[in-house]
Amino acid sequence: MTTPETHYGKWDSIRIKRQFSQLVSLSLPIIMQRLGIMTLGIVDTAMVARFSSTEVAYQGIANSAIGSTLIVATIGLMMGTMVLTSNAYGAKDYKRCGRILRRSIPYGFGIGIVCMSVCLFGEKILLMVGQTTDIARGGGEVAQVLSIGLLMTGAMLGCQFFLEGINRPLPGMVFMMIANVLNIFLNWVLVWGYLGFDPMGAVGSAWATSIIRTFLTVAMFIYIFMKLDREKYGIFDKVSLKWSDWTKHRHIGYAAGMTNTIEHLGFAALYVFAGYLGNVSLGALTIAFTVFGVPFMICYGVAGATSVRVGIAMGRGDHQDMALAGLCGIAFNGMICIPMMAILYFFPDVIAGLFTDDAILIAATIPLIALSVWMLFLDTAQTVIGNALRGAQDIWVPAIFYFICYSALMIPLAYYLTFILDHKTIGLIECIIYASFLSMVLLSSRFFYLTMIKKPTYDTTQ
Repeated sequence: MTTPETHYGKWDSIRIKRQFSQLVSLSLPIIMQRLGIMTLGIVDTAMVARFSSTEVAYQGIANSAIGSTLIVATIGLMMGTMVLTSNAYGAKDYKRCGRILRRSIPYGFGIGIVCMSVCLFGEKILLMVGQTTDIARGGGEVAQVLSIGLLMTGAMLGCQFFLEGINRPLPGMVFMMIANVLNIFLNWVLVWGYLGFDPMGAVGSAWATSIIRTFLTVAMFIYIFMKLDREKYGIFDKVSLKWSDWTKHRHIGYAAGMTNTIEHLGFAALYVFAGYLGNVSLGALTIAFTVFGVPFMICYGVAGATSVRVGIAMGRGDHQDMALAGLCGIAFNGMICIPMMAILYFFPDVIAGLFTDDAILIAATIPLIALSVWMLFLDTAQTVIGNALRGAQDIWVPAIFYFICYSALMIPLAYYLTFILDHKTIGLIECIIYASFLSMVLLSSRFFYLTMIKKPTYDTTQ
């Protein structure tokens, strides 16, 4: 194995420009890919909302309380692939990159089987969290169809994170663009009932989602195993799947999966609270979170690129570049946030009108979109910092911080603001703002300590 290249030295203008340029170059395809994921959800929500306000409530509860919760858990569990691949790539240990991929694929399928099994009990789960019989029935039907696509998601993410870890995010972006075109067509056919199909509403949209996830998995497989330099990365080399031989890989995923799940379960609890307020409140929150998801997913692309850049610097053993990569990620995120915050603040009525013609639903959605401006700034900042810590293989401390902020604090605060102070649905946005601010402060302190004082080193095992 070659000796890792280092870039030790002060943070002069040349070094800052280099790091920022590399971050932006990596970020753009990842942003487009993450934005493509969000666009899939926007199309689904918009087409179902125009089909029926009741159907969009079924879709929202199935996705938030079950489908999306499993997706974000899977993303976290597979995060070890991105972190360790970027570390190995930075150390020029390319064969190790291939070993990580080979372990990720069966691991991802195993996670997919678990997710599929959970979805099959969607109706019972929704009844257990206090939803009405009607919402539980409709949401349960949607969850059952989503289970098919969830079977494929872990393996798809393993391939995607591997490509991003070796600085090749472009294929994922291209496949996602194709998927978005296909998704519009499938929703048109299955939601509204064209080309001989019966109108299926939210269930039809769920079928479109499962087909898209299967397509993306197959496309990633073909690209990696047919187009990549198989010899360089040891794609077909024998690799040990003995449980103890890749402990680090899984442990990073366990911590990230727990972190993602804790945060998302907090958001899922907000959907449950909105369900208590009625179908209009639930539909309004679904639209507001879908809108918020667009700029958030753009910034999540920056967060992913920041994780890779920090991981590559760690692979080189360059703690100063780790710190600089994190700071550049935060700065770039802020630059992106400002124009998007302005759009949300000044045009909430126009945005809400894109999703529905229902005047009552629009009126309920407008204040949620306007208030999400502050949620966007704080939540994306803490997400970038959290991903920078993942790139540095910081496993459990951030998970504890997320539990404090998005479980111990946010859920009780949401109940207090929404029902005790009677802020209603607005209280569900306010609690996220407070939780995200605390998370940003805690994670920033941790990142400063880790990169400037503790100075972590690259683990060459596994």
